[in-house]
Amino acid sequence: MTDKPRNQKPTAVFEVLDDSGVGLSDGDALLDGRERRLVEGAANFYALAGPGQTFRLTVLRGPAGTMPALTDEDRTTIEWEDDREVVGSLVVRSLVHTTSDHSPADGLVDIAVDVGGAPQSVTAYHQLTGVLGKARKAVRFLAPVQFDALRQFRTDMVERKGRDIPRKAPVRLTRGAEATPHGDQPAILFGLHWLELGGAERWAVDTIRLAKEAGFTPIVVTDRDSAQEWITRPELDGALVVPLTLPLDPKQESAFLNGLLSMYDVRGIHLHHCTWLYDKLPWIKSIRPDIPVVDSLHVLEWRTGGFVDISVRLSNMIDRHHVISPQLRDYLVGKHGLPAEKVVFATLAGLTTGGIAVGGSDEAESNPFTVSFVGRFTQQKRPYLFLQLAAELKKSSPREVRFIVHGHGELAAEVNSLRARLGDAVELRGADRPVSDTFRDSDVLVISSDNEGLTLTSFEATAAGVPVVSADVGSQSSLIADDLLCPRHPYSFVQAAAARIRTMMTSPDQRKTWLDEQAAKAEAFAKLPRAEDWTRDLYQGWLK
Repeated sequence: MTDKPRNQKPTAVFEVLDDSGVGLSDGDALLDGRERRLVEGAANFYALAGPGQTFRLTVLRGPAGTMPALTDEDRTTIEWEDDREVVGSLVVRSLVHTTSDHSPADGLVDIAVDVGGAPQSVTAYHQLTGVLGKARKAVRFLAPVQFDALRQFRTDMVERKGRDIPRKAPVRLTRGAEATPHGDQPAILFGLHWLELGGAERWAVDTIRLAKEAGFTPIVVTDRDSAQEWITRPELDGALVVPLTLPLDPKQESAFLNGLLSMYDVRGIHLHHCTWLYDKLPWIKSIRPDIPVVDSLHVLEWRTGGFVDISVRLSNMIDRHHVISPQLRDYLVGKHGLPAEKVVFATLAGLTTGGIAVGGSDEAESNPFTVSFVGRFTQQKRPYLFLQLAAELKKSSPREVRFIVHGHGELAAEVNSLRARLGDAVELRGADRPVSDTFRDSDVLVISSDNEGLTLTSFEATAAGVPVVSADVGSQSSLIADDLLCPRHPYSFVQAAAARIRTMMTSPDQRKTWLDEQAAKAEAFAKLPRAEDWTRDLYQGWLK
């Protein structure tokens, strides 16, 4: 095995010629750390896509809630909206060379980079336009539970119907035609959805850490509009980060990838929910069929197919599919006929449980009984359904009960509004409180999601000694006590979950029986191959 230095600084792809207000060269900046990394990511993109060229980036800031616009095809304009303020200017020269006879282009290329505004969550429903869009938005927020019931009926129809997925034809080449020799710094190209809180993103960031520990430079590409609040995480220190904003100029797509492949010795590609990079796999395989490709899959989206169906369509370009649940393994191998040896089931058990102590609320002292929700405030997680359950329990509980809602996200305004109707019985907690505190204070955790793979919060609750009542979705049955799995449909879920929680309130012995069953399932799961171990071995193999 080649002995590579640890956590080496990535090969520079640009040099700073002038810096006013950005702070990449001297740290004297009008930008905060998140905004500075966004500008650096934009400079990375243009340097890689424009070898040898000089770029002047005019840095704009928008109102709160506006998304960054860093690389899309409108960036070459020298006009911008009235509500954008200029907060910096950066002149950089690309250090990238993709051909031996390349000479730097003359002149200065002007780019207007918009770092957006302060992060502010907005749902896709808020962005609906037109008469039908506005009607759908009105129904969604006036009657969230009834609207959700209609969504679940649609899910049932799609699930029963099934669908065939066409496959992309394979690339038959065994050797690619390289324009120039690649760089000598070993790297792994990562494709992510975005840099925000989420289970898939938590695992993606962990694989970036593993790549650094193995001696690779991580190259991290995202393709989803986002404030990229995780871009300042320490795992990304020393990585080359490029937050794409789409659509790109078509001429720049291959130029950008050519720049990456020429500047670095890319030893592998690891996909974590990145549609843009999935779609580029056939082209990458046509010029570099030697680069191995793996993806990590988390959840089956019945209504849209999601990333799992994208993965099936492009399976001929992918060497290994890593799945985190038995459901996904069975879907790929059983339903779509992928070779069993190509699908790796490796669990995320233990990924986020390190700082959680066994405990949970002491039943003898727990008065009132505490029911908790931990998760993002999104349509998938259905926090409004948890609050519907809270309203039901507040009316029918055999003893005093309180509720903790711990999280944040795009449905925060709705959560605050619904919570106000329940008064002091509901406590809201955010990122300023550790999740371990909530598990310590809880008698039961509720997972109200309409779709999941296998939730990390289930593992965390088990580590804390807290039973979990969950919607019967994804592979939750692999970890949750059988009696605590509730129907996915909203009204049935509330009825079943309330009944189980009332039983826990009146029967500590039954609560312990369910918790013991949950712990036994978790113990069995812990004996399965761990994703961290599998990935570490995979990356070590890429170093050879």
